[in-house]
Amino acid sequence: MADRKYEPDSIEGTVEEIVFANDVNGYTVCVIDCGGEPVTVVGVIPYLSAGEHIKVTGVWQMHPTFGRQFRANAFEKELPQDEDAIFRYLSSGSVRGVGPVTARRIVDRFGSDTLEVLENHPEWLAEIRGITAARARTIGESFCAQFGAREAMIFLNTYFGPALSIRIYKKYRSAAPDIIRANPYRLCDDVPGVGFAKADKVASELGFASDCPERLCAGIKHALMNAAYGEGHCYIPRHELIDQAARLLGAERASVSAALEECISQSSVVCTHMEGHDACALARIYTAERYTAAKLLLLKQNSLPFALEGVRDQIALSEKKQKIKYDERQISAIEAAVVSGVSIVTGGPGTGKTTVINAIIDIFESLGVKYMLAAPTGRAAKRMTDACGKEAKTIHRMLEAAYSDEGVSVFGRNEEDPLGARAFIIDETSMVDIFLMEALLRALKEDSMVVFIGDSDQLPPVGPGNALNDMIESGLFCVTRLDHIFRQAEKSLIVVNAHRINEGEMPELRRRDGDFFFMERHDSASLKALVCSLCSERLPNAYGMDSLDDIQVITPTRRGDCGTVELNRSLQESLNPPSHSKREKRLHDCIFREGDKIMQIRNNYDLVWNKGREHGEGIFNGDIGRITRVDTREEYFIIDFDGRICEYAFELADDLELAYAVTVHKSQGSEYPAVIIPLLQCPSPLMTRNLLYTAVTRAKSLLIAAGDAHIMRIMTENDKKALRFTALPYLFRQYDKKTEDVL
Repeated sequence: MADRKYEPDSIEGTVEEIVFANDVNGYTVCVIDCGGEPVTVVGVIPYLSAGEHIKVTGVWQMHPTFGRQFRANAFEKELPQDEDAIFRYLSSGSVRGVGPVTARRIVDRFGSDTLEVLENHPEWLAEIRGITAARARTIGESFCAQFGAREAMIFLNTYFGPALSIRIYKKYRSAAPDIIRANPYRLCDDVPGVGFAKADKVASELGFASDCPERLCAGIKHALMNAAYGEGHCYIPRHELIDQAARLLGAERASVSAALEECISQSSVVCTHMEGHDACALARIYTAERYTAAKLLLLKQNSLPFALEGVRDQIALSEKKQKIKYDERQISAIEAAVVSGVSIVTGGPGTGKTTVINAIIDIFESLGVKYMLAAPTGRAAKRMTDACGKEAKTIHRMLEAAYSDEGVSVFGRNEEDPLGARAFIIDETSMVDIFLMEALLRALKEDSMVVFIGDSDQLPPVGPGNALNDMIESGLFCVTRLDHIFRQAEKSLIVVNAHRINEGEMPELRRRDGDFFFMERHDSASLKALVCSLCSERLPNAYGMDSLDDIQVITPTRRGDCGTVELNRSLQESLNPPSHSKREKRLHDCIFREGDKIMQIRNNYDLVWNKGREHGEGIFNGDIGRITRVDTREEYFIIDFDGRICEYAFELADDLELAYAVTVHKSQGSEYPAVIIPLLQCPSPLMTRNLLYTAVTRAKSLLIAAGDAHIMRIMTENDKKALRFTALPYLFRQYDKKTEDVL
């Protein structure tokens, strides 16, 4: 049931009452006097006070309970002009040290000149009974702070809109206009949510030349950031960076080269000679790689205090407890975990990684070693918990991640307040980018031990870096590669075909008696119809599966007829069609409906959730949930994230996507009872062996690949992996045996 909307309009008047104001995001409900008629206005209107005159642009809407109200999209405001409005403004509590009684005395004394006195002659207030000279100064300072905030917000709203303006103001306070007029490109570095394109537009409006040094430097850093989050690079060779930035900026290479030297001199960009060329990196990324290399080499030297013979005794005890016989590779992995400060266990499905984890846990518990289990995503942590019977947390939760007031992620656990455990087992390490790896290592004490578990043949992290593979290829750490498929796993065609794909062999597609099926389709319309039929009818009828909880469609791409965008629309229509009994809300060209399956696509450390009597904060990138309620009156969803019930404001909907179909990248770290993979022609960078292998290994009990077998053959034979420029290999070589000089 969509909201009734009216045409865009504008209103203005004096603020009579502030009904509600959220200081964090600026959301405000107020009543304004529009020519004698009270009007309720809602929206992001920060730092508003009673008595101010405001002009608001937006739309009328009908609220189910509160009736007709005006939703603000933009606003302008002025300080009050007449004596009654000035009194309401001062008595509202906006100015520290002034209540209704004092406000009446001040207005009675200075009349319509009151605000001019507060700004320029606050000492005159001491003439009024009950106001000392010290109190007069306090009142004047508070008013000037309010005045500065008002002026800053008026300026910011001209360019950024209310929500982003609040974030900028919290960073720069009243100095925001001066800072932005001096260099709007500072916003790219200082304020999350302001990219180069936005800052460039503001700079153009403020009269900055297209070849000014500020723009060229910002463009260089933007090129490095694009390389980091678009292609996973931690650095770019100098000549390539100059070429990319010159194309981006439409500038001469000589000018860009000179600007790069300025960035280097200001330490925002680091240039190091490595691998036969000059490598340029954002200072933040280079610092993360530098710390990661040094800390790993430092931890490598640690071990538990007993001889290798003692480890064998502990392994024998674990075998007896688990009623299992470990093979030699597993024994090597277990030994390395307790005699080396840093060890790595890698291998595909069915090779016994979970068995190794359980054995390591047995030994830690037997020896009284305090340990923690963690994984990069919520679903991966839940899988680890279910497989091991021990609590596993997301790395973010373990590090007590939160947002600063400026919207920057910060971690409560670090060198100053490290984690209390001695040993750590980190699963799905292939997903960990360089920033998360650095944050994890900063939270470990220098005598800690860490076991990294992962499948190095899966896709690399979505963010910059390739830490797991860099560690393996360095040859400096204990690495155990599990490659034996155990007898029970050999019965699974999913496991067998995953290993065939990983070895470049075409999977077996003709068998009809296993858990891996292929269904040939050659056009997008019939493939999309097949996927919808499998989810809505065929698999639920044949296997008793729940269409939403048990079945996940995983596709290589977002775009195209069989990308996530189109598939989600079709699957929503098929699995959760419109109904008079289901409320819905259209936001940003997407309909969110009660019963929809959705995914969180960015970390939000502040969202509060409840799970029975348990309470917590944080919903993270990749978490999948179900919309159980759409409240169009109060403008929020109720979302169930695997039992964590969260109230989710509409204004945060940019962080949500429908999740009937997800990309392979978004599925990393998760496992689903049944997976459907539609395979047709898609962009060539996505038609790779490791992407197909990653998709197949997401299935636990049933895998259906549907589409063109020729596309599957192309992907299986394409072992090309996108090159990632990372400094870790170079830094490992530089820091080996001298890490104490680096940390």
